[in-house]
Amino acid sequence: MADYALGVTITAQATVNVGASPRDVLEFVLDLDQYRRVDPKIQRVRSVEGPDDEGRGSARIWGKVKGLPPAPDRQDFVLEPWIKLTFTGAPRQPARLIFDFTGTIACHERQDGTTDVTHSYEFNFKGPFSLVERFLGNWLQCQIEDELQTIASQF
Repeated sequence: MADYALGVTITAQATVNVGASPRDVLEFVLDLDQYRRVDPKIQRVRSVEGPDDEGRGSARIWGKVKGLPPAPDRQDFVLEPWIKLTFTGAPRQPARLIFDFTGTIACHERQDGTTDVTHSYEFNFKGPFSLVERFLGNWLQCQIEDELQTIASQF
């Protein structure tokens, strides 16, 4: 049984093969105005800065997670050129009172020129917000699978 006072971590992961290069996939994701059409959890993109020369940047968005109202958030990201993109909930944001977040999109180019894309989420809901775990886990897995299928259809 989960100890809801400490928090609950929910993870989801899926993989799809797409007819594009890792660079094409990760550039598509980095265009968050375009990507929000794939990811309904991103309600609005306010700004994106980066990536800089070290692959670091941040995005200010309005996000929506099932069971919670839409809210502003900042996500920091790191791009490992053309292998992996990792988004992490930035510190000192109102959303960090409710949950911590990490999302990754990792790409592996195959010999046939296609790319295996693995997308994963990890949400760590805090305190009383841990109760959302009861209905969020299956929803999140379905969301990530739908996102990947839509990404695959873009290429």
